[in-house]
Amino acid sequence: MKLERKTGVLIPLFSLRRAHDGGIGDLAALEEWIDWAAQSGVGFLQLLPVNAVGEDDAPSPYSAISSVALEPLYLTLERIPGMGEIPPYPHDLPPQQLPGGRDYVDYARVRTYKRHLFAQAWRRFRDGEEHAAARAEFDAWCAGQDWLDDYACFRVACIAFGSAAWWTWPEQNPDIIRRMANDTEDARDQKRYQQWLQWLCAREWAMVRAHADAAGVLLMGDIPIGISVASADVFFQRYLFDMDWSGGAPAEGNFAEDPFTAKWGQNWGIPLYRWDVMERDGFSWWNRRVRKLAEIFRMYRIDHILGFYRIYAFPWMPDRNPEFLNLSPDEAAARCGGRRPGFRPRPDWEAADRKANLMQGDHLLRQILKAAPEQIVIGEDLGCVPDYVRPDLSFLRIAGFKIPHWEIDAKQQIVKGHTYSPCSFATYATHDFPPLCNDWNDWYANVKAAEEAVHDTTLDPQELRRRILVGRDCARVLCWLGDYAGLDRMQSLRAWDADIKDALIRALLRCRSAFACLMWTELFDLPVRLNTPGTEGGTNWRPRMPFTAAQAVQMPQSAWIRGLSREAERA
Repeated sequence: MKLERKTGVLIPLFSLRRAHDGGIGDLAALEEWIDWAAQSGVGFLQLLPVNAVGEDDAPSPYSAISSVALEPLYLTLERIPGMGEIPPYPHDLPPQQLPGGRDYVDYARVRTYKRHLFAQAWRRFRDGEEHAAARAEFDAWCAGQDWLDDYACFRVACIAFGSAAWWTWPEQNPDIIRRMANDTEDARDQKRYQQWLQWLCAREWAMVRAHADAAGVLLMGDIPIGISVASADVFFQRYLFDMDWSGGAPAEGNFAEDPFTAKWGQNWGIPLYRWDVMERDGFSWWNRRVRKLAEIFRMYRIDHILGFYRIYAFPWMPDRNPEFLNLSPDEAAARCGGRRPGFRPRPDWEAADRKANLMQGDHLLRQILKAAPEQIVIGEDLGCVPDYVRPDLSFLRIAGFKIPHWEIDAKQQIVKGHTYSPCSFATYATHDFPPLCNDWNDWYANVKAAEEAVHDTTLDPQELRRRILVGRDCARVLCWLGDYAGLDRMQSLRAWDADIKDALIRALLRCRSAFACLMWTELFDLPVRLNTPGTEGGTNWRPRMPFTAAQAVQMPQSAWIRGLSREAERA
C-alpha cells in the first residue's frame, strides 16, 4: 500500500467545543473540525479511543468497559430521535454564573445533564407512533450485533449493583446476570435503552465517517493494548483473559510525578490475554474489535504494540500499588507467592527468548491485520523497545513512531528527518507527555539553573553537581532539537518563541515519515497537558479547547499549518 504524505492533528473528542455541546465535545463538533482540517491542509485527525468508559470523575479512554461499544456522551443531542426541547447546559449560561471550570470537562455534570435528556428521548422514541419506522430500523440493527446483548446486560447489572467492578457483585454468574436483565419489565426496558444508545452511536458515527470521506480527511482511531478488567468482555468471556497478572510497562526513569511509576513502572490494571485460547477460534474477539473500529476510521493506532511481543506485568492490581511502594523486590515477591513484576510470557535476556517473542508478536499481528486489510496501521512502539520489534513492524507495513529527540545514533547525534522510513509516524509528543513548548522551557530553565549554580557559593557540592549534570543533559536535548531544525547552538539555548516553534514544526513536516502529527495544544500554543501517566483524576483527560472550529479557521495558526503542509507537500 502506497502511503501518502499527510499532516495530522491529535484532537481528543472530549476537548472539542461548539455552541450548546452539553459540556463535552460531540460528533457535530468533530464534523466541524473535519471541515477545518480540509481547509487547513490537514490530512488526518487523530482521536483517542472512543469506546464506552466507566463512571470515574476523569475516565481514561484507555480503560473501556467494552471493546466494541461506543461512548454515548459524544452523541449530538439535537440529532437524537425523540429529543424534545434542550435546556441550556450550565456552561451555556453567562460565565459569571459558573465561576471556573470552563476549560475542563466536568464528567459528573455532563453525565447528569445528558443522561436525563437521553432518557426522555428514549421514552418518546419507544412509545411514539411517529418513530415506528425508526424502531424497525433499530430492531434490524440489533439483530446483526452479536456483542450487543451481553453488553446491555452488563450495563443493567452495573446500574443494579452500583459498580462496573463485577467481582464485587453479589452475583457473578454470567447466565444469571443475563436472566436478571430480562426478568422484569424495568430491567428489559433498561436493556433496550442501552442498546438504543449504541444504535444512536453507530448511526451518528456512520454520518461522521461519510462526512470525513467526502472532505478527503482521514479519521485515525486507537486500539488500546488492553481492556479494563471491569468490562463486559472480561465478565462474559473470562476464559480469554489471564487475571492473575496486571499488564503495564516497566520503570524507565520518567514520570517523576508519581513515585510508584518512577520506582516500579506503570500498572494499568488490564488482564493479560490467553493467546493460545484466542487462537482456537481464529482470534474472533480481536477480529470483531478491529472490524468495528474500521467501520468508523480509515486508519488506527495500536497502543503499546510492544505488548504483542511481550508485556510487562505485575502480580498485583493497581489498587494495591501503595502497599508495594516502599518494598524491595524481594519483599514484594514474598507477598505474591514468589511472583515478581516482569515481562510475560518471557523476558528478552536470552537469544532464544528474543526469537520466541519476535515470532509471537509477528504471528499475532498478522492475524489481527487480516480483519481489516485496507486500514492504515500505526504502531505505538515507545518505551523499552527490543531491537527486533521495529524491523518486524516495517516488514508488516505498520508505521512506527519517530519522536525526533529520542532518535539518537551511536555517535550521540540526532537522526535527521530525511533519513526516516516513509513507513513511520513522526511527532514531538503524545497525549501522555507535555506539549513540546512546556518541555522546551523546562529544559531551558534547567540550563539556566546550572549556569547560576556555578556562581552560588551557598550550594553544597552534591547539589551543585546534580544541577550541573541536569543542565548539561537538558542543553544536549535542546541542541539536538536545534540541530534537527537547522538552528545553531546559540539559537537553540533560549526560551521557547514563535521562531523556534516555526523551525521545529517545519522540520517535522519536512521529514520522510508519511505521517507527521501535532497535538492541538502544540498547534494553537496552549501549554496544556492531556494526561500524566501514573496519576488519576485532576485534569487528566479533561482539557477543552477555548475556541470552536469556526473560530480556529480565523486564527493565524490555521493559515500557518496550511502553508507548512503545502511547502512540505503534505497538503
